[in-house]
Amino acid sequence: MGKKVFVNKANITLEGPLTVERAKELHLLLVERLDGMPEQAGGAAIDLCRVDDIDACGCQLLALFLENLKRRGAAPMLTAAPAAVRERIVTLGFGELLALQPEP
Repeated sequence: MGKKVFVNKANITLEGPLTVERAKELHLLLVERLDGMPEQAGGAAIDLCRVDDIDACGCQLLALFLENLKRRGAAPMLTAAPAAVRERIVTLGFGELLALQPEP
């Protein structure tokens, strides 16, 4: 089981697999994080450097989280996704929806 890491009020680092097996835990984590975000938060970075796997369920949860951040006036961005995670996101068809930035 992964653990949550809240860097500050505007950033979050996720850890472990973002998969259907952890859907309930991830949902609760993201709701908790969303509730802790100030309105008009500005930029919000979701750091995926510690994520080792993702499936369609994880992509959907991230997409909902990003959409809710946008509704609160934040400009969310996924950062530091490992190559294998980036590839899965794109293969599953979520690259554009998650605003996955091109690799440097």
